[in-house]
Amino acid sequence: MRGPSAWKSYLPRSRRQWLLIALLGTLAAVVSALFLVPGADTTQRATSVPTSPPPRSQPAAAQGPAVGALPEPVDVAVSPGEPQTLDFTAYAENTARALYTWDTRTSSYTQVYSHVRSWWLVLEDGSNPLTVYTKEFEGTGINSAAFAQLSTYGAYRTATVIQTSCDKALAQFRDHPAPWIGLHVCTMTLSVTDRSTADPHATAYRVPVSVMVNCPPAVTAPARRCALAGFYTSASRIVY
Repeated sequence: MRGPSAWKSYLPRSRRQWLLIALLGTLAAVVSALFLVPGADTTQRATSVPTSPPPRSQPAAAQGPAVGALPEPVDVAVSPGEPQTLDFTAYAENTARALYTWDTRTSSYTQVYSHVRSWWLVLEDGSNPLTVYTKEFEGTGINSAAFAQLSTYGAYRTATVIQTSCDKALAQFRDHPAPWIGLHVCTMTLSVTDRSTADPHATAYRVPVSVMVNCPPAVTAPARRCALAGFYTSASRIVY
């Protein structure tokens, strides 16, 4: 059994060992801190990064037209009987004749009403709604009730163009030009004749009608032909 003197000789050596262990522990803690701190920072940064790559930048066309850019004209199917031409005057004259030409013996009112309506190309700004078509079409002197009555007499109507003035030949057009290039206005004088199988006497008279035709290069027109944008048969709206 060791005495007090033995303990005295042992204790100093034991303190040195503990000091060494403590020093090594401190060094290990410092080294661990050097490695662990960056690791924690990396983890924090990783949580702020999207888990998927950012979307590819879209081309300009997909994001919408650039400021000042205009959409390309598109093809629009030609309706039955509709003129397929770039000649706006010819288109307007054909429209005027079609509005005042019908035959109760071979067509119903629905067919007559829908014939020119199918040519009418409604503009994106809604400035020429089909409600206008109905009003102006009935301004030709025909509606469903009148047509039904006339059909009992075998009535029919024909029309020919005897005078045409377009665009700058019209004083109102010169004062108030069309809002875009490609929109044309023509006013025609028609010779109209009403006949019926029940009456051998024909009734002839003249009427004015104004027709608006939309043609290239207007972006609101079909790509390779003109289209009907509107017409006026009401006396207060005829363009002179």
